[in-house]
Amino acid sequence: MKMVKTFYIVCILFSTVFFSCQKVVNINLNASSPRYVVEGNVTNLPGPYLVKITKSVNFDQDNIFPTVSGALVLLTDNTAGLADTLKETSPGNYQTVSLNGIPGHKYQLYINANNNVFTASCTMPALVTLDSLYTQKSSVRGNRSQLIPVYTDPIAHGNYYHFKEFKNDSETSSESIRNDNLINGQVIKEPVGGGIASGDRIVLILECIDSAMYQYYYTLGQTKNQNSATPANPLSNIKGGALGYFSAHTSSSKSVVVP
Repeated sequence: MKMVKTFYIVCILFSTVFFSCQKVVNINLNASSPRYVVEGNVTNLPGPYLVKITKSVNFDQDNIFPTVSGALVLLTDNTAGLADTLKETSPGNYQTVSLNGIPGHKYQLYINANNNVFTASCTMPALVTLDSLYTQKSSVRGNRSQLIPVYTDPIAHGNYYHFKEFKNDSETSSESIRNDNLINGQVIKEPVGGGIASGDRIVLILECIDSAMYQYYYTLGQTKNQNSATPANPLSNIKGGALGYFSAHTSSSKSVVVP
C-alpha cells in the first residue's frame, strides 16, 4: 500500500473532498533551510509498518527530496508496553521488526535524526468495516460511473474516515475524507471517488483515522486548492518542527469491476 517544496505541497498525496471550514496558517515561499518530512503509518493489518524520512526543498528547486539515513526510529505501543526499533531497509525508509497494530492502542513515534528529535502519538480508532461496494451511473459524469461504499458509522460520535482508490492495480489521485457530524450511527451509502468506466477494476480502502489526521488531510486539500502566493502547510501532528504525519489507523477494503 501506498514531499514537498518549502511550503510542503506535499503532493505526493491527494485530491481530497472536504466538509467544514478550517483556518490554515500560511508560510513564506522564500528560500529557507530544508525541513524534515515524516510519513509514518501503523495499521490493523499485518506489518511491517513503514516510516519514511526525507527533507523538503525550496519552491524553485526540482521535486527531488533528499532521503534521511542513519536516524534512530522507535515505535512504541504504549497500551501494551512494547517497543520496536525500526530497521532502515533503504535510504530514508524504516520498517518495524515485531510490532503489531491493534485498534484502541496508543502508539508513540520517536525519531532522532542528526540530533533533531521529533515525536508524535496516535491512538488507532476502532475498526469500521467496509461492508460492500457497488457502482451506479453518475448523473453529472456522462456515461461514467461512481463508487458507492456501504458501511455503518458507530453510535459514538467522533469518527473520521479516509478513502483511497486503486484502479486497475494503480493508486489514483481520487481520495476523500468524511466525519460523522451529520451521519452519526447511520448506514452510509454516499458516493466517493472520481468517475470510473466500464471494465475498470476498483479497490476501495476505508481507513478509520483520528481527528488529527482528519485535520491533516483537510488542510492538505486546502493547500492543493490554494492559488495564493503563500500556500499553507498541512497541519502536522509531528512535534519538533518536522512536516508530515504519523497515523495509526484501521483499514478495510472491497473490490468491484465496473459493469
